[in-house]
Amino acid sequence: MTKTVEPELPRFEKKRTDGWAANFGIDGFELRINAAARLSQSVASTVVLDDLGTTTRTNPFETRVRLAPELRYKGFSLVSEFDLLTGAVMGIPDSTVVASRTPTPAFHAADLRQLYLQYRWNTGALRVGMQTANFGLGMLVNSGANDAQSGDFGMQHRGTVALRALIAGRPFFGASELASLIEPFAAFDLVVRDGTADLLAGDRALNGIVGVRFNLDERNVIALTLIYRNQRRDNGAPGERATDAYVMDVSGKWTVWEEGTKTLDLGAELAAITGSTTQSRHDSAEILDVRQLGMVAKVNYSTKRFGLLFDAGYASGDQNPYDNQVSNFRFDRDYKVGLVLFDQVLGYQSARTGWRAADPLLAGLPPEGVDLLPTGGAITGAWYLFPRGRLTATDWLDVYGGPMFAFSSGAQVDVFNTRINGGVPLNSLGGRGGSYLGTELDLGVTLKLKLAEYFKLSVTAEGGVLLPGDALKNAAGVVMPPVGLGRLRLTANL
Repeated sequence: MTKTVEPELPRFEKKRTDGWAANFGIDGFELRINAAARLSQSVASTVVLDDLGTTTRTNPFETRVRLAPELRYKGFSLVSEFDLLTGAVMGIPDSTVVASRTPTPAFHAADLRQLYLQYRWNTGALRVGMQTANFGLGMLVNSGANDAQSGDFGMQHRGTVALRALIAGRPFFGASELASLIEPFAAFDLVVRDGTADLLAGDRALNGIVGVRFNLDERNVIALTLIYRNQRRDNGAPGERATDAYVMDVSGKWTVWEEGTKTLDLGAELAAITGSTTQSRHDSAEILDVRQLGMVAKVNYSTKRFGLLFDAGYASGDQNPYDNQVSNFRFDRDYKVGLVLFDQVLGYQSARTGWRAADPLLAGLPPEGVDLLPTGGAITGAWYLFPRGRLTATDWLDVYGGPMFAFSSGAQVDVFNTRINGGVPLNSLGGRGGSYLGTELDLGVTLKLKLAEYFKLSVTAEGGVLLPGDALKNAAGVVMPPVGLGRLRLTANL
């Protein structure tokens, strides 16, 4: 998969040199092009979606061509990135079963991801235009730029995109070795799309961002980011849904030990959100208080042939969807953990909930914020532990896998079922579930080939099976049957 043209914020010690490049004999001018093509076929077993016994089977065949041309002239760059023929050509549920916000997006011809002008000087950069966004490990805001590498699972699809003005730099460069690594930054966004806003659908979300990074290199960086979010409908009419939120995001990754071919890498991210919203208001609460917390931690110990990986994460849940608080933290949709539970089962169950809640034949007038009920496969209201092992059998073959254990951080509450049953908290299957979401067993194999200097090919086969826990039981107390998924992915990079 194509890398982003630049990391989210400039790294002044490193300039991109991969991809095809030409200068056409013009001093200071350079054209650089990165390209990638991705084909994938997934096959899943039947998933029970609701208390009526509605089921679905997803078998999406997906395509995507990603192009990233960049023009450079001295300190100026014009950076672009766009996807062609992207999404599921076939094999996903239609609009008579689930809402449109699903884990696997439908096919469309073209998608512009980036188009911005940048000016760089020795210790800083200024960017203006459409840009992808990524903070920390990508738990809160993710650019959707990279599929999972060997040892991880899943595919990225969307990415957060904003019309952004950004300035970043190293104002203390040269003062001392440590001071030279300090990078303050500031940005202002008009969000094009992210987990809660879509500019083309009439959402006007503005972000004010300030932060600072201690940036040694790509593997060693610590960051603090503060965000103010103001979201309204674009017509600005009185009474329209609105959100005012304050976000603090702290993240870091560091190589804490390295000796020969042995390394120990740690990573973590924590985000806290507070504020108010009317996007999910209801009869008993016009304005809702936002109180959300999310965190992840990653450990990666590797040698030349073996690796041990451990991931843990937490997203606060919401015990009562009809009180005056919104406390269910939601990870970015492109932060992937495992294959089946979050991205398949809970993602499509929530899409079914969104469809039922919006259907006027079932619920009358759709409630406020019903379009936000589907998670799109994002992790929310849960915590997990995910230990894995990785074997590098040869320089071109990796085998990896392990079990994931997932738990609810709040009751699994289906807003539609809960509402039509008088406020009794019920899950998507109509049951009063427990706290254990289930055990997922995942296994993957990746074949990596370098066919030419600028051409790389990778083939990834991955599969998983979810053994559901008592959080996914129906009204009769019967836990839903196991769900499996297999996927074959082919990626070619220039």
